[in-house]
Amino acid sequence: MARAPIVPGNLSDPGNFDRLERRAIKDFTRRIKAAGDAYLAIVDSIEFESFETNRAGFTYELIVDPHVIPAPDAKPQFRCVPTLETNARRYTFRTLTQTIAQALEAAGRLVDRLLVGADARTNWFSLEYVIPSFEQGTAQSWRNLGVQSATYAATRPTLADLITSEPYQRRLSLLQTREFELMKGLSGTVKQQLAETLTGGLAQGIGPKEIAKNIKAQTGVEIRRAERIARTEIGMALRTARLDEAQDAASRLGSKIRIMHLSALSPTTRLTHAQRHGHLYDIEVERDWFAAGSNSINCKCSMTEVLVDDKGQPLSKGLVDRTQAAGKRYLEAQNAE
Repeated sequence: MARAPIVPGNLSDPGNFDRLERRAIKDFTRRIKAAGDAYLAIVDSIEFESFETNRAGFTYELIVDPHVIPAPDAKPQFRCVPTLETNARRYTFRTLTQTIAQALEAAGRLVDRLLVGADARTNWFSLEYVIPSFEQGTAQSWRNLGVQSATYAATRPTLADLITSEPYQRRLSLLQTREFELMKGLSGTVKQQLAETLTGGLAQGIGPKEIAKNIKAQTGVEIRRAERIARTEIGMALRTARLDEAQDAASRLGSKIRIMHLSALSPTTRLTHAQRHGHLYDIEVERDWFAAGSNSINCKCSMTEVLVDDKGQPLSKGLVDRTQAAGKRYLEAQNAE
């Protein structure tokens, strides 16, 4: 007799990828700080000449909202601040623009090495974080479907049989390509934003200390952008692996599978996510929901595959009812606060 589907005991991290996310964020922070340091080194290498002014004027400050991550193509925004420049110091740079351009090109190559790497198969983010999450999701599906379906267990007796199969390798290759393109986009954004912060400061006559301050602020923006990528992509990889394996089992074996949504029942869980906890959805419906809007961004939700009968009713109704009840209790507690 088939066993009930596997439901994680820790619903604050139902996908069990929180530790992987935190390591990825730490790695991203180190790499982007190194990128920022490269642009700070350029500022240190530029020869500035200062002069005093005695007039009412203005200065520029980089606008940074710590709660908002700008779009990748958004240019750094500066705020014009009126000043009374009595013996105020302004700056011009004497270093050749060609020399600065060469330094920017070198810094850009460094950013590419830090964030992108040589190709899709060697990208650090894929190898160390996204692919392990994808493999973890596949292993979770293999265990879960194997205990529910004797047919599934017979066709995939070991996890090695699954991960060496052609369908799995094809899905893995697609994932690697996607993440490589994502990292190329991130690298391009980091290079553009830091370079524009530096050259914008030079054009506006800002001194080296102020330019360095703005570069550090922009580096913080890029770190937060990378944190969102880590939180989004690692969870998405695990969920994609589970949905793909469930779809493959349904298509190849005729298994009747629905997906039970497992929300991370934590204080930061979005209401629309918590409301789905314990409910069953068709595979493509669940996939489409995660793909819509910002549902996957910073999302810690997971899922489990549930075998159903010809009428779509779960074979393990008691477990489904208990899981839904846990979600209901969470929502009631949130409403009471």
